[in-house]
Amino acid sequence: MSKQQLLLKHELTVSQTLRTYGKQFRQIRLRYSDGTNGRCAMGVIMSYYGWDGREDFDAVNNLLDTSGTLNRAGIDYSLLKDLNDSGFTFDEIANYIDGVGM
Repeated sequence: MSKQQLLLKHELTVSQTLRTYGKQFRQIRLRYSDGTNGRCAMGVIMSYYGWDGREDFDAVNNLLDTSGTLNRAGIDYSLLKDLNDSGFTFDEIANYIDGVGM
């Protein structure tokens, strides 16, 4: 991926990432990935930043990077996890984030 593509890729907000990039995955609950095509909201964001869905050392690094992104955007990780695990769709989570001005 070129530097320009990487810069353009990182311009999406968290809610935009969930709305657009989330369409590539089947939504799951209680874990980041099912090892194939299933992701939770946090897993979608981690995958957007390059995670391949496997639970390995890279997952830890991606989680740390993603947590920093959420913090800078003013989004609480626990809330994102709770919304996902309580049944909110990716679009509903994105709408919630946008609606409360997170």
